[in-house]
Amino acid sequence: MLKKFLAISAAAIAACAALSGCGTNAYARYRRTFASFGAMATVYLDGEFSSDEQRQDAIDTAEEIGAILTSFENTFSTTIEDSDVCLFNAAAPGSTVGISEDMYNVLSLALEMYDETGGYYNAGVYYSVDLYNFAARPEGVTMPYDREENSDLPDERYVAAFCELSKSFSKIELYAEGGNYYAVKPEDTVEVDGVIYSLAIDLSGIAKGYTVDIVDKYIEDAGYPNSSFSYGMSSIAVNSTLATDSGEWYLTFRDPRGTVDDYYMAIDVKDACISTSGDYENYYEVGDRRYCHIIDPDTGSPITTGIVTSSCIGGTAAEDDARTTAVMAMGLDDAIEYINSQTVKEQGLRITFVYQNSAGEYLLVTNIPEGEYELLNSVYIPASRIDENGNVVFTGTR
Repeated sequence: MLKKFLAISAAAIAACAALSGCGTNAYARYRRTFASFGAMATVYLDGEFSSDEQRQDAIDTAEEIGAILTSFENTFSTTIEDSDVCLFNAAAPGSTVGISEDMYNVLSLALEMYDETGGYYNAGVYYSVDLYNFAARPEGVTMPYDREENSDLPDERYVAAFCELSKSFSKIELYAEGGNYYAVKPEDTVEVDGVIYSLAIDLSGIAKGYTVDIVDKYIEDAGYPNSSFSYGMSSIAVNSTLATDSGEWYLTFRDPRGTVDDYYMAIDVKDACISTSGDYENYYEVGDRRYCHIIDPDTGSPITTGIVTSSCIGGTAAEDDARTTAVMAMGLDDAIEYINSQTVKEQGLRITFVYQNSAGEYLLVTNIPEGEYELLNSVYIPASRIDENGNVVFTGTR
């Protein structure tokens, strides 16, 4: 899920001469990193920082970004007990929960993306994620299904029960009244060994994208048209850059079967949001099977679709986060059908995924025209073409 900006200086204020790939005009770059939501976030601002006032303005902008990150973590965290998400999860089934406007916005979008992706994006899989030891909890919390080691797989009774429970996510009702916002929790429950569980949600993925969208808008309003903001190594908003004459950023995408410093694809892009999901950032292996944090909502277990990474360019960062997660769970045929959908075409989304076939080959499928992206590793084989109707056609072997 890592995306790396090439030729970016590590210094907070860096002269253009210290950067490779700078354009013809001298400029400086301000860089600031933050630890938030169990992830690192980074902002880059290109501009003129020759005066104390200009430098202080960049610092003040970064400070406000830090405040936005803290606020959203306090809203969407599954480890902060009074966050909106934790309060919703702890609420009784069928109850009405007061939520913030940001929680309302993200839940609304999550429900829209559930519909758009045919349920493949489902934020109601919290218990399934936790069952496989991938969820974050408040300190000291234990559950009846806890296991000491990942070598012991969870009891199938829990897998089936939590899979069934996650289906009630689409039943969440939202409404606003008198300037306040509310969520009605579904009445659905499941019972295992005498313990009753109601719907629990995890919005961390899409909430990070939502945060990127809010921060990107703030940066623009603050007067920095040449900038980028990345969050959690999976979601990025890029505007223009002064490092290239075209204003485009050169982005490289992490090799899903390489090290953290290996990349399989690159593309030039500006004025867009980009998201990537993959099975390689958070996983463990039992026998010859990889168990990753992305849950197949149809099975309640980590995905076994053969798709090892997925990326989306275009749309909002929050939408892209949901879409790439959904594509990972779709599998080859449904993913291609989704890429060819009217929704994707109308929004001009550029979607790429890597599929590992039965022979162990890594096949690249994308609606990005040939010549607009660069493959950096010959292990990854182009396995699609775009037909006369603009549809992606799979040309590889299964």
